[in-house]
Amino acid sequence: MNRKLAKELKAAGFPIQGYQIGHKFFPNENNTRWTDAAREHGVTITNYELQHHLQDIKDGYYCPSLSDLIEACGHSFRRLFIEKTIWTAESKSPEKYAMADSPEEAVAKLWYALRKGDP
Repeated sequence: MNRKLAKELKAAGFPIQGYQIGHKFFPNENNTRWTDAAREHGVTITNYELQHHLQDIKDGYYCPSLSDLIEACGHSFRRLFIEKTIWTAESKSPEKYAMADSPEEAVAKLWYALRKGDP
């Protein structure tokens, strides 16, 4: 997941149950304690980050897991599939779809479309 999509999820109020080791987050662009590379490419959360940088994680842009994204779509989620290299996530009702290069991005975009009412 890229910074832009993670930022959109946060702005739209994506429900985060808890921050998990192994997930990625993007430090806030105004946080100068992180390198430019960390702000651009993200940081994989370790136990150290959870203990010493929890506020940075909260202030930044968290990348939820695929299962968290599907769960957030609720009963509207229909399926996720890949054709060649493009992942597509579909909903039942309202019927919507989203395509991306990864399954996480496709379902994140679907959740965002369901939340915002976009086609």
